[in-house]
Amino acid sequence: MLSKREIREQLSHVIQNNKPVIGVAAGSGLSAKQAYEGGADLFLVLNAGRYRAAGVSSLACLMPYSNSNELVMGFGRQEILPRVKDKPVIFGACATDPTKSQEMLLEEIIQAGFHGVNNFPSVGVIDGIYREALEENEMGFQAEVDLMKKANDKGLFTLAFTFDEEQSIHMAEANVDVICVNLGWTIGGDLSVTQRKSVHESMNLLNRIFDKALEVNPDVFTMVYGGPINDPEQASMIYEQTKTIGYIGGSSLERIPAEASIKETTQEFKNVFKLREENKSLKKELVKKKGFDEIVGHSRSMQEIYDVVNKVADKNINVLVHGKSGTGKELVVRAIHHNSPRYQEAFVKLNCAAIPKDILESELFGHEKGAFTGADQKRVGKFELAHKGTLFLDEVGELDPDIQVKFLRVIQQQEFERVGGNQTIKVDVRIICATNMDLREAVHQGKFREDLYYRLNVISIYIPPLRKRKEDIPSLVNHFLRSINEKFDLNIKRLSAESLDAMVKYDWPGNIRELEHALERAAILCDGNMIGLHDLPESFQITEDPVREDHAPILSQVNNRNVSQMEKQMIQDSLEIYSWNRTQAAQHLGITRRTLYNKIKKFQLEPREE
Repeated sequence: MLSKREIREQLSHVIQNNKPVIGVAAGSGLSAKQAYEGGADLFLVLNAGRYRAAGVSSLACLMPYSNSNELVMGFGRQEILPRVKDKPVIFGACATDPTKSQEMLLEEIIQAGFHGVNNFPSVGVIDGIYREALEENEMGFQAEVDLMKKANDKGLFTLAFTFDEEQSIHMAEANVDVICVNLGWTIGGDLSVTQRKSVHESMNLLNRIFDKALEVNPDVFTMVYGGPINDPEQASMIYEQTKTIGYIGGSSLERIPAEASIKETTQEFKNVFKLREENKSLKKELVKKKGFDEIVGHSRSMQEIYDVVNKVADKNINVLVHGKSGTGKELVVRAIHHNSPRYQEAFVKLNCAAIPKDILESELFGHEKGAFTGADQKRVGKFELAHKGTLFLDEVGELDPDIQVKFLRVIQQQEFERVGGNQTIKVDVRIICATNMDLREAVHQGKFREDLYYRLNVISIYIPPLRKRKEDIPSLVNHFLRSINEKFDLNIKRLSAESLDAMVKYDWPGNIRELEHALERAAILCDGNMIGLHDLPESFQITEDPVREDHAPILSQVNNRNVSQMEKQMIQDSLEIYSWNRTQAAQHLGITRRTLYNKIKKFQLEPREE
C-alpha cells in the first residue's frame, strides 16, 4: 500500500519531468482501468462519478438516494482498487455522515485499502439557506477541515476541494497535501449545467486562491477540478498562466468523451449500410455490440457477468444460465452467441416449458413423414436448424426424462435420428440452456439426469434478481424510457425524485420484466414529460406517497387529479398552520425541505391574505 511520502514523491517526480499531474474521478471499474492505462497519476472515488456511470448528471450526488460513504466504499473497494495498481486511490468522504463518527469512517477507509481522503460531497457546492442551516448545525465546511486534520494524523494522503480563498487558507492551515480548487460542475456534453465562469475568469480566481494557500503552506500541491475546462487546450492555458500542477477531471475525462464517441460510433454504424462494399470487420463489431446493447447495468455482479461472457463466448463449450424469471437470461445467451465465432450462423430458441410433452421430441429432432398421426410431411427439428450455430433451450429443467436420454446423446456425439426415421444425422451445434429452477435439487429428486446436468453445466452464469442489484435501476430506467418513447412516440424525459426513490425501495418480484412493464404503464398514463409517483402502479403509491403515510390509503382510492388537488390542499394547510415555516411544515408532512420547495413552486402556493 502506498504511503503518504511515496505518493508525494510520485507527484513530485511527475512535476520534475515537466508534466502535469492528472487525476481522474472514476465512476466504474472499467473507466478506472482505461484511465490507468492512459497514464493517470491519481484516482478519486466520488459518489458523483457513480451517478455519471449510471447515465445521470453528477448533480445527482446531492440527492438523498443512498448513504454517500456506503456507496463510495462499495464500488471503490469492489471495482476501483482491484483495477488500479501502484497509483493512489483517494476516498471521497462525506464529513457529516450521521451514521458514524469521523474516526470510525477513517478506520474503515484505511482497512479497505484506500490511500487517502478527499472532502466530497462538499458543502461548498451548496449555498443559500441550505448552506446556512448546515453551518448552524455543525455540518458545514469546518467539519470537512476537521476530517482532513484527522486523516493527516492517521498518515493518509489528503486532497481538499476548496471554492474560495478563505476555504483554501483553512485547508492549508490543516496541512493537507493537495488543495484542489473546485470550479463547479463541468461544462459541456448533453448533461451539462449553465456556465458561470469563463476560462479567463477561472484563471484569475485560481491565482488569488493559490497565492493565499501557498503563503500559508508553501509545500502544498495545487490542482484544479471541473468548471469550464473540458479539453486539453483549455487545461494547457491553466497550466501556463496559473500555479497549478495539474488537473482532476470527472465528466471531462469520462462522460463527455463517451457521449461524443458513442454518438460518432452509432452514426458510423448506421451509415455503413449505405456503402456498396460492406466492411466485414465493422459488421462483426456491430453484431457483437448488438449482443450487449440490451444488457444494462454497472453493478459489480453485472460486470462479473460481462467478464464471463467475454471469456466463454469464443469457446465451444456448453453454458447454463440460471436465475429468476424476468432477470434477462435470454439477453445474456444472445450476447454469448453474438460474440462467438458462430455469430453469422443461426440462433435457434426453444422454450421447453411452452411445448407439450408429446410433441417436444419432434420439435427438437424433427420427424419423418408418417412417423405418427398427423405427420403428413417431413419436418426439420431445432437441432438441424441450428447446425453451425447456437441452440438455446429455455427452461431446460422441464425436459421429460425420456427426452433427456436422447438429448444427452446429441450432446455427447453430435448426432441423432428424426422421430420415425433411421438415418443418423450429424450436426455441429453449440448448446446454451437457461432455467429458473434449481437443477441440482432436481437431480437429487430424480427429476433431472445427473450426467446431463454436468454436461450442460460446464460454465454456469447466475443472473441475480433486481432486488440484489438496485444500483442498476437508474441505468435500466434510462434504457427503457428511450425504447418506450420510440415505441409509443412519447417524450418522457425523466422520473421525479419520489418515483425513482420508490422504485429503488421496491422489492421487484417480477425483476427487470416487471420494471419495464411498470415504466410502460407509467409513461402512457403520464400527463407531462416527467413520470411522477402517482403514475406508477398502486403497489408503489401506497408505501411511497410524497405526503404522510396516514393519507396513503385515501389517496390510493381516488384518481390522479384528485390526488394532486388533495396534495396541494394539504401542503397549503400545513404551511398556514406553521406560519409558512418551511422546516416545520416539511416535518409535519413527512417530506424533505427540497421536496416542499418543489411542491410550492409546482402548485404556485402563496401565503393567504388575512
